[in-house]
Amino acid sequence: MFTRKLFIQKILATILILLYLPAVVLASPVQAGTPQADFSAVDAYVEAQREALGIPGMAVAIVQGDQVAYLGSYGEAGKDRPVTPQTPFQIGSLTKSFTALAVMQLVEAGKVELDTPVQTYIPWFRTADETASAQITVRHLLNQTSGFSTSAGRDEFAASDLSDQAIENSVRILADVALVHTPGTEYEYSNVNYNILGYIVQVVSGQSYESYMQENVFGPLEMRHSFTSQTLAVQDGLSTGYVTFLGFPVARETPFNCGNLPNGYQFSSAEDLAHHLIAQLNEGRYGDTSVVSPQGMTAMHEPAAPMGTLGEYYAMAWKIGDSEGTPVIYHSGDNANFATHILMVPQEKLGVAVLINVNGYGVNSAPTQIADGVMAILRGAQPNPYQKYQQVYLAEGSGIVPALIALLWIGWMAFRFVRRQKRPAPARRGFAFWTWVIVVPVLVDIVLLGILLLGIPTLWELPLNGIAQMFPDYFILIAGSALALAVWGVLRTVLTLRQPGAMQSSAGRLGEASAAHL
Repeated sequence: MFTRKLFIQKILATILILLYLPAVVLASPVQAGTPQADFSAVDAYVEAQREALGIPGMAVAIVQGDQVAYLGSYGEAGKDRPVTPQTPFQIGSLTKSFTALAVMQLVEAGKVELDTPVQTYIPWFRTADETASAQITVRHLLNQTSGFSTSAGRDEFAASDLSDQAIENSVRILADVALVHTPGTEYEYSNVNYNILGYIVQVVSGQSYESYMQENVFGPLEMRHSFTSQTLAVQDGLSTGYVTFLGFPVARETPFNCGNLPNGYQFSSAEDLAHHLIAQLNEGRYGDTSVVSPQGMTAMHEPAAPMGTLGEYYAMAWKIGDSEGTPVIYHSGDNANFATHILMVPQEKLGVAVLINVNGYGVNSAPTQIADGVMAILRGAQPNPYQKYQQVYLAEGSGIVPALIALLWIGWMAFRFVRRQKRPAPARRGFAFWTWVIVVPVLVDIVLLGILLLGIPTLWELPLNGIAQMFPDYFILIAGSALALAVWGVLRTVLTLRQPGAMQSSAGRLGEASAAHL
């Protein structure tokens, strides 16, 4: 279905990239506020990247000053459905910037204070440490310094709570979750921070998170193709989502996670994200509407928490860094079958948004790198070639290597088992038999099972059901090898113990023990 056609497409696309890159270098840089800029180089670059990476569909928005400068759409949103600038995509963690905007609106309305404890607004809020729970403030949540771990934010990754209390439920389950840092001391990205903020929006505003976003964010920004409801997004032409399986995109529906809506499950289009970009780059204004004050927008972009990489900080749902000496603001988002990225150069009032309708280890950094490439073209530079991040290779290796070792171990033990069947069983089997034939192999089985079922999810900071959603090919390899290991381990042990020699050895020892007792 995929192999030959997609392989040929990727080769042709790679050739196309090599042919047109010189033209990109010669393209004139876009000046902010220049409405007649030539975006042909951008268009060629994006389409070539889409073809080379096997992305079914994608959309791009470019903002200059307070204007939408360019909207590009490429590929398919589903069978016989082309992507358009109005096609909704799921935007993942870009949702956080909308939640943060809603909180800042409530701050400016005098209903929320940034340095006030969460328990002021949610009296029953608790973590496993009651003392630390009382220290977590709204600002800590916004800056990802509350003390929650990354893995805690992914425990409910595959949840599918569609009840009206879903967001509240996602906060209540934190009562048993242990913090890994003292609140306010260290940055660690955790989705649960923004679930709590979403629930604060509900409590303080007196309306649902969904209705608040529609009335106070989407409406004023004229985001007509943005939704907090999957049903409404589907009715508006939501793109089909794809996951990569052995490198190929496969259409797949995943559960809508309503409880995690404030941190990563909104839907939006390239056109609507352009409106969001304009507000971010123009002190909270879009057209004649102001969704937040200039001071509020400045506060949201203020570097607050060092992220571990030199010169990079987390603000309020935005990451702050630099690109070749130029300050930039950015953030990515991804779910099981969509990925997005926004990149802004504030001093030039340039913004780029990239949305794709596929996700997986081979393409999950595509929106980020394509956005970087588009921005490079806009600024008169050459985009860097696409490359997998080092972390991707490490993650792939950490999943593949243990699974292959487990399969090789199964094969080796099967070979040893068959060889033993061909040899006559000794009348008695002693310490060496029980140690090297029974106990040690069982211990190796247990260690390998622990690595596969506990070690890999811990290393990836993603539970097994999350791996099944995000990376189904790796899940099949990991879970399949674990299942084979467990089944063969039990079967091998039972069959070995039922061999005549083993039973005679056991009976002999029992007889000796009885005689000694008598």
